[in-house]
Amino acid sequence: MSWNYSLYAGILHATALISVCVGFLALQRRDTPGTGKLAFLMFAVAEWSFASGLEAAVVGIQYKIFFSKMEYLGAVSAPTLFMLFALEYCHKTRWLKPVYLSLLSIVPITGFILAATNEWHRLFWPSFTPNPTLPNNLIYGHGIGFFILIAYDYLVISAGILTLLGFWHRAKQPYRHQILILLLGSLFPFSGGIVYALFPGFLPGLDLPPVSFSLTGLVIAFGILRFRLFDLAPIARDALIEDMEEGILVLDAKDRVVDINPAALTFLSLVAKETLGQPISEVFKSWPGIAKNLQNSDKGETEFRLGTNPSRYIHLHISPLYVQGVQHAGRLLVFRDVTRRQQTEAELAHTIEELGIINQIGLAVTSGLDMEHVLKTLHVQCSQLVPMDIFYVALYDEANSLINVPVFYEHGHYLAGPSRDIKDNPGTIGAVIQSRKTVYINNTTKSETRPLQQFESILDKPTRSYLGIPLTLRERVIGVLSIQNYLPNAYTEDHIRILERIAIQAAIAIENARLYGEFQRLAIIDELTGIYNFRGLQELGAREVERAQRFSRPLSVLFFDIDNFRNFNNTYNHSTGNIILRTIAEHCHSILRTVDVLARYGGDEFVALLPETDIASAREVAQRMVDKIASEKICTPFGELGVTISIGITALSENRPLLSALIDRANSAERQAKQGKKGIVVLAP
Repeated sequence: MSWNYSLYAGILHATALISVCVGFLALQRRDTPGTGKLAFLMFAVAEWSFASGLEAAVVGIQYKIFFSKMEYLGAVSAPTLFMLFALEYCHKTRWLKPVYLSLLSIVPITGFILAATNEWHRLFWPSFTPNPTLPNNLIYGHGIGFFILIAYDYLVISAGILTLLGFWHRAKQPYRHQILILLLGSLFPFSGGIVYALFPGFLPGLDLPPVSFSLTGLVIAFGILRFRLFDLAPIARDALIEDMEEGILVLDAKDRVVDINPAALTFLSLVAKETLGQPISEVFKSWPGIAKNLQNSDKGETEFRLGTNPSRYIHLHISPLYVQGVQHAGRLLVFRDVTRRQQTEAELAHTIEELGIINQIGLAVTSGLDMEHVLKTLHVQCSQLVPMDIFYVALYDEANSLINVPVFYEHGHYLAGPSRDIKDNPGTIGAVIQSRKTVYINNTTKSETRPLQQFESILDKPTRSYLGIPLTLRERVIGVLSIQNYLPNAYTEDHIRILERIAIQAAIAIENARLYGEFQRLAIIDELTGIYNFRGLQELGAREVERAQRFSRPLSVLFFDIDNFRNFNNTYNHSTGNIILRTIAEHCHSILRTVDVLARYGGDEFVALLPETDIASAREVAQRMVDKIASEKICTPFGELGVTISIGITALSENRPLLSALIDRANSAERQAKQGKKGIVVLAP
């Protein structure tokens, strides 16, 4: 293979070099639409020009034909790439779908195959003639395959130029200068190709299209370096309007739809071909309120709801359109979906309302420290929010695995529910406590839920809906709040959510009531003996006296102390005295009834109030106490010791209407008992 390098071959190779440089300049701005395809276009031109230069320099017909075939790898690609570049740069992206790209590639691929296999069919080059005027130059005869390819090439080039022209017409400065540069650059290969195809006698044997592309590359490079081509890319109306999330609908002066984008079609459930040209009253006939609003206003904004399942909220902005700023040309309607905003506002309003309710309930529940008051107030507040036939609160004793139900409501009555060990009989309460999560059974009659239902023993009839919510305080479950309904599926997620929030407040209130109750109990209990102290005697005794007087019932009072108790402390020690005091309290407590009030009055003195007991019965009780204590030996570190007590007795009467008077009278009788024989019972006169 020999070479005869000429000026013409040098121009072609220079064209290839220029094209490569422009391709790399375009790649540096590949964030701009179209620059990627422009880079491939210039690389295709570079391959075309480089192969053409080799064809011009090589000696021998068979070698020239070989490099001519190689030229068409870039030659068939460049026109199509130019059109694709124009489409992408002008944001006509809907024509860049794979199906259209596949159709566009059919002719270029077929043309390249015809050129590569020309010796088999002669459809591309039927003849090859040495150029008589230029040495080492070959004139190619052109067949039908060549002209089909040329026609296709200039069809797509024309489409690209027209796309740029239309874009230029709609664009504003400085974008028009950029588009003019691209149009100018595209004219060189376009005109060069026409001359080469239609006037073969002009410069015969010279391939003008790749040479003319060198001018295209120079113009584009000048535009990139001088006018910041591709640094500031225009945005097409189609990309701006068609791809907007907001719906756009344009009306003419006669209120007919002249343009509508896909988003508006979606919002309004319309079809473009059925909408364009229609009067606005016809388009919105399904929404007469909107149509009326549009007819009465040239500008403004409003919101409306579309559909019911699910509802969509649309914000409509209306603005007038003018020609040259004066003549009224129509109106522009902009639709924006504000459903999410409406939902958020509704959810926020609902949350604020819930928080207000929960705050009110929290204040109501915590307004008292009595356990019964807290639980009944909780029931009243919950019943105003949630439908219920049964309500209860089960309190959990974790140390003993016991639950008790201090308040159980059904049919307008408050009852005391059963207590049980949840280890042996967990039921629904145990399921809530063990899982530490809300348990909702929407239909208790289903077979899969029956194993949990072990609480029906106090119900008039079985419930169908069960909701149990754990009362949690500092990661510790202190009980269960439950509501039930005779109907299935009675509760919604909103019911559950608000009750779970209420349960947080309820747990705090219940714990406060429990602590207060414990404090109150400790405040009236004697720490040494475990029976009531003087304060407890005053509170409970006053109630018993008032009750006995109101209902004219008998009430007796016993006052007693330990005989010679000072000697025990002096002879032994105070620890031994404490043992004796505790034992005396235990013995007396075992004889008295649960309704009786036994209290340590002070030191070794005790008082017992006996409701519903006359003086004769009280004497019998006192004698049993004296006998039991006298017969029992008390174990101490100093051995078994025997003690006796002396008791004075009195009864409620009109002369002694106060508790203090009763205690003083019984105390006087007790002193009389000590003056005689110890360990006896004396009745006050």
